Amino acid sequence: MNISNPILIKEMRTRMRGRRSFLVLTGYVLVLSLILGLVYLVLSNNAPTSVVSSAGRYLTPVLIFVQMGLICLIAPTFSASAISSEREQETFDLLVVSLARPSTIVFGKVGASLSYLLLTLFGSLPLIALTWSLGGVALGDVAIAYLVMLVAGVTYCSMSFMWSTLVRRGVFAQLLSLFTVIFLVAAMPALAMFFTALASNFSGGPSQGFINVVYLLMRTNPFAAIAYLLFGLPMPQGVWMEKVPIWITQVIFYLGLTALSLFFSLRRLERVRKWL
Repeated sequence: MNISNPILIKEMRTRMRGRRSFLVLTGYVLVLSLILGLVYLVLSNNAPTSVVSSAGRYLTPVLIFVQMGLICLIAPTFSASAISSEREQETFDLLVVSLARPSTIVFGKVGASLSYLLLTLFGSLPLIALTWSLGGVALGDVAIAYLVMLVAGVTYCSMSFMWSTLVRRGVFAQLLSLFTVIFLVAAMPALAMFFTALASNFSGGPSQGFINVVYLLMRTNPFAAIAYLLFGLPMPQGVWMEKVPIWITQVIFYLGLTALSLFFSLRRLERVRKWL
């Protein structure tokens, strides 16, 4: 990404000089700290000494899963109004017909939105370092879990930006972005589990092809990828890509969604520019 991008510089100055970046980071770290403190308090008061001595085995997954949940909630809102707000302020036509190319607009707007994501992830590093120091989790697994969260956040920002280019109102773009994230994170795994429960009632049980499809759906879920990393969940024998870690297929799938979202956003801006 070109750091001399004028759209990126303008958006970064506008976003980082306001109070929102301070409030987002403070609230994010405060929520994580409170949840970790409550979990550790419960462990220290109720768990045996052997469990408390290796509290990192329990605190690190809690921190990562809570972070992933917060990213699913806040990342779609980072860029959902990037273009819709330009339309509402009647500056979109001026932006499109300016000397800035559509690619400059796309990467400038999305790059500025991703600054919030990087800010929150880097802000949680002291907390994850504290929980990791308590033991129980490998540093490599923590690093891959952060990679999964980063890729998921980039995908959600890119998809919300795509909706912003297609929808005129920022509120509608945010709603569509949240619904898309809910579908990817909750609806697809729920659909897979529903089909599994339905097929288990049939005589003979589900076929091998059906099981393969169900696990392919689960491979697109970032929470499943993190659970596979931290807990070492086994894969059933004979399923497709049995030896391939879940996080690899999940990252590849999300990177594909990111590329498609940016491509459609770019085509949309190019079409508007030609029309004007």
